[in-house]
Amino acid sequence: MVAIKNIAGNIGKNWTSYAAKGIGLAAIGLVGYDAHTIGKMQSDMYATERDVDAAAYYLNNTLYNPSMSSVTQKVKDGAYGMEITQTWRRFFNLGIGYIKGFTSMLTSHVVPFGLGLGAFLTKGLPSKICAGGLLLYGLGKGIVNFFGIGVPRGPLE
Repeated sequence: MVAIKNIAGNIGKNWTSYAAKGIGLAAIGLVGYDAHTIGKMQSDMYATERDVDAAAYYLNNTLYNPSMSSVTQKVKDGAYGMEITQTWRRFFNLGIGYIKGFTSMLTSHVVPFGLGLGAFLTKGLPSKICAGGLLLYGLGKGIVNFFGIGVPRGPLE
């Protein structure tokens, strides 16, 4: 019972510090969620593009046989068949694509990510300043996105 009163008393005195930490943690979580989502999409697109490029290369190789040799054609067909059934390249390309998508989203959201880190990792006034900046940034983005400010007019007008 005494511990609960102590916790409640500390929260009552330092509620702005806890609010700043919560705002910072929420910003880090939201940016991380966006980055993860874009990373998943980018990984699939990147791996698929690489698979298609490789398959097209090997298919083109099978279509061109200057020597008219049946042995050479069977080797080329075998290489194309191996290319179509392999999965190791896609595995690595999925990882590369995820990292590219994740980091591109972090860099495009560097302001809220940095302010969120500042609010969560610092103490005192710097934490509160970062949280306030984050709230202003979010309010500005919310107004712009809700009202469509800065969006070009469509062809209907």
